Amino acid sequence: MPAEPDWNDFRVILALGRAGSVAGAARSLRVDPSTVSRRLATAEAAFGAVLVVREAREFSLTREGKSAFAAAETMEAAADRARAEVRDAREALEGVVRIACPPVAIRYLEDFPGTVAARHPELGVELLSGRAPVNLSKGEADISIRAVRPTDMDLAVAHSFGLGSGVFAAKTYIEAHGRPATPADISGYALVQYAEPFLHMPPFAWIEQFAGTGKPGIRVDNIDMAQHRIAGGQGIGVLYCIAGDADDRLVRLFDEPIDVIDMNIVYHQSMRGSVRLRAVLDMLIAFHIERRAALAGQQG
Repeated sequence: MPAEPDWNDFRVILALGRAGSVAGAARSLRVDPSTVSRRLATAEAAFGAVLVVREAREFSLTREGKSAFAAAETMEAAADRARAEVRDAREALEGVVRIACPPVAIRYLEDFPGTVAARHPELGVELLSGRAPVNLSKGEADISIRAVRPTDMDLAVAHSFGLGSGVFAAKTYIEAHGRPATPADISGYALVQYAEPFLHMPPFAWIEQFAGTGKPGIRVDNIDMAQHRIAGGQGIGVLYCIAGDADDRLVRLFDEPIDVIDMNIVYHQSMRGSVRLRAVLDMLIAFHIERRAALAGQQG
């Protein structure tokens, strides 16, 4: 069964129809005349029809050849439009850049889209929140902030930073129960603990060592609920410092963070030439550098 015509088959017909000769088509395609003849034979086999009638050194297109030539021109025009649109999309400071990030980043980045818009009015930023990393290769987002460093060679790390976690309690809880002097003293207090899916992460598993067996308690399955319970005076718990330090209902019990996770700002290599991505990426990196100490949980 003969192969279906492909773009190379259309290209040789396009070149022959415009040049009016094999030699001219060869110059257009930058190949030798014998290669043009071979490609024409392949094209005619693929189309299942004679496309060119040869007369000495010149030739003319058959009815089928003229149909193939018209189709080739339409395809070429569509390809030119697509190239122009792609080039404009990559070179224009307009459109939307999507940043996928963990829920804690949504909090400290909530004003970032407005900052970008103030500098580049035609450029929008969407923040996408979720626990699981998005697939940048499939275009689910343009930039990803994630803890796991990518192993895919098509993904590039633009910037890395530390995200610190600390031990927090409500001011009202400390007033009522006193403040633990050391981490070891936590075992005598009510604790806000995380559910099983969080316990593979060192900062959220840290408090487990101070939990008494058999004590009644409620485990939470998201950080927002943990912060809500801690702020409501339900006990002592672990939060990311950037979130807990910003909550005036809370106090951090120990100056040093209990853990610092390495976070990465990642993008796909195919977006390297995009002007809008570069603009947002540069501002995002500068944003994190400016807040490096706060993000890592380094006080004062």
